[in-house]
Amino acid sequence: MRKYKKAGKMAAILAGILVINSFAGPISPYIDTYAYTNKAATVNATTLNVRSGPGTSYSIVTKLTNGASVTVVNEKNGSDGALWYEIRFNNSNGQAVTGYVTKSYLKFAAVYTSNADFESKLSAQGFPESYKVRLRALHAQYPNWVFTAQKTNLDWNTAVKEESLVGKTLVHTNSMSSWKSTENGAYDWNNSTWVGFDGSSWVTASQDIVKYYMDPRNFLDETNVFQFLTHTYDSSKHTLEGLNTMVKGTFLSGSTSNTGTSQGSAVTPPEGGSSTDSGSSTGPGANIGPGGKTETQGSSSGNGNVSLESPQASITPNHTAVLMEYGPGASLTGPSADSPATGTTTGSGSYTNMIMNAATQSGVNPYVLAAMIIQEQGSAGTGKSISGTESGYAGYYNFFNIEAYQSGNMTAVQRGLWWASQAGNYERPWNTPEKSILGGALYYGNNYVKVGQDTFYLKKYNVQGSNLYKHQYMTNVQGAASEAAVYSKAYNSDMKQTALEFKIPVYNNMPENPCSQPTGDGNPNNKLSGLSVDGFVMTPSFDRDTREYNLIVDSGVTSIKVNASALNSASSVSGTGTIALQSGNNDIKVSVTAQNGNVREYILHVVRQANGPTYNSGSSTPANPGSSGGNSSSGGSSSSGSNSSSGSRGPGASNSSSGDGAGTPGGSSITIAPDGSSNISVQASIGVVTQGPGQSADVTSPAQTQAQTQAQQTQSSSAGTVSKGSGDINGDGKVNSLDVLKLQRYILGLEALSEAGKAAADLNGDGKVNSQDLLLMQKKVLGM
Repeated sequence: MRKYKKAGKMAAILAGILVINSFAGPISPYIDTYAYTNKAATVNATTLNVRSGPGTSYSIVTKLTNGASVTVVNEKNGSDGALWYEIRFNNSNGQAVTGYVTKSYLKFAAVYTSNADFESKLSAQGFPESYKVRLRALHAQYPNWVFTAQKTNLDWNTAVKEESLVGKTLVHTNSMSSWKSTENGAYDWNNSTWVGFDGSSWVTASQDIVKYYMDPRNFLDETNVFQFLTHTYDSSKHTLEGLNTMVKGTFLSGSTSNTGTSQGSAVTPPEGGSSTDSGSSTGPGANIGPGGKTETQGSSSGNGNVSLESPQASITPNHTAVLMEYGPGASLTGPSADSPATGTTTGSGSYTNMIMNAATQSGVNPYVLAAMIIQEQGSAGTGKSISGTESGYAGYYNFFNIEAYQSGNMTAVQRGLWWASQAGNYERPWNTPEKSILGGALYYGNNYVKVGQDTFYLKKYNVQGSNLYKHQYMTNVQGAASEAAVYSKAYNSDMKQTALEFKIPVYNNMPENPCSQPTGDGNPNNKLSGLSVDGFVMTPSFDRDTREYNLIVDSGVTSIKVNASALNSASSVSGTGTIALQSGNNDIKVSVTAQNGNVREYILHVVRQANGPTYNSGSSTPANPGSSGGNSSSGGSSSSGSNSSSGSRGPGASNSSSGDGAGTPGGSSITIAPDGSSNISVQASIGVVTQGPGQSADVTSPAQTQAQTQAQQTQSSSAGTVSKGSGDINGDGKVNSLDVLKLQRYILGLEALSEAGKAAADLNGDGKVNSQDLLLMQKKVLGM
């Protein structure tokens, strides 16, 4: 409260208890004095502008993000008549900053007093402790609210996995990279780009961002909790007055002529050619969250000092509808018997009157209907689905974007308007705004609210009923939270003091703490395009999706040179170069760090053994593209990284067989794929081996007859029988690359062999199974 006192004795008396606003210069005969209690608060907006004074005409000092902590030190009325708070906070450098924000976008925590009755209700409902923390805060602020646990009996990880399938849940392509999936089919590793769904602007959401938005605990605040409020219409609570308050400042506060120009004849979907209309009524004006923004038409900018960055819902097909499936040429299945597919229009031009009429006839909360329309068409109503002027579909409207998704040459807008133009249930054709609003409400009531998907959360994530993870109204990962933010505005402070009931899903095996929102950005490509060892051949051959490789070297080799290259130039590689080897087993880790910080590790298991392969300048590990199209690695480079013991072959040493130290002819290689199949290539002068996946290695060479004769003499085993020293380790009656792989894995300690297998692997008959036997087996397979 402001008081004016003359300077003098009275000022001296009050000085001890009042804060006196003094200034330099002569003492004024009047001194403004204030008493204000500082209050802690948090930002309740995605992005909040902090201004230098109390009004939107003042400059922006900085911006604060949702949840940022501030201290309110004063309050003033701005030139716009609104109440502004003077706040103080520390910036990222720890410096104190002071500025002004409007009252609407700060949240003050209510103090929770332990309530035995409330606690027992939470426990009886089955809410985990991690839910209770946030529910207690809500109860302190709104003691009449009722929280019901919707026990899904679903495993949390399973539910997240299902909702993260490629193409099921989407984010805008301008979102930060950690929000976007890199699963096969969602991301093109070759060119580091994401695959578009429902148009090129939407891509598959990452599992981390799906976890965040699926975790109900992240949204138990006074705004976002409205995604759990049921959508059933209650005439005693849902009024025209409340609806008018909610839509104030949006196009729904106005009216329309409510006349149609079309007679409702069926329109043939366009065929052939490409559409020039890339527009969508989805997401107008939405800022797409941290890391990237998409500025399009119809923005809902809120007050001048706040940017609400929730994107609009994506236009989503109803591919697996409970009651019906629609598509060009498809027949329409009628609604359930107790759900009318037609209604009565009012003829009113007022949007709010139309919505209230639709709520009465559909049984859907009118505030929900308004939130859905604003979500789909933007607060300014500039979505193309309701313009009535779309080429080929003039005079048709689709306010809820029902059945609007990209299909063939049709854009999502065209597909939705085509469906709206067809004669059928739900007041179609929708050739007036009111018919579209009423018909859309009937459709939503029949197909979602009345089958259990009666909250925004369940509309996006269907974790109830028998149609799990299907029949979901939208694909936008933020859709439920975004619509809830609009929906919450329908409830003023008095309405929020009533007994609102929230149905909140609870899963089995949830993590102890709420899943955090991913914040990483930058290119996520952390795969190699090549991996090789100078002078040696790894097995299996390089494939960018294969993470472990094996290599045996002679005990005299004290170091090797590892080469690796990243698939994307923005990534960095570590663990390469000249690596010193210890005796026995060595695990060499090559790490690829993507621009966004994600790390992928490749491991090379190296074993030093007596009589193992030595360095050969003609050897290198060939690349096997595999299913992912991996690129070939570079060949062997300088020999400075390898040392050989005396008597061992090294660079420049003679080699009577013109082969490398691994027992293969010069320039040849044995490629063993992850599934155990192989691909062997040999210089033509020595021999040619052609082998596809799942086939045995058959050698064709100038010495073919001799090789086959030798094989017949030494291979005495038959299918299912293992003979000593035969090399047929797996007992299939053949000696091929599969036996080589089993022997190599045994030597590396990655696989155990039966006694019969060990006997078959002891090719030199010395009673031991080691690299000498591997060398003999490799030569045996190659017919050498």
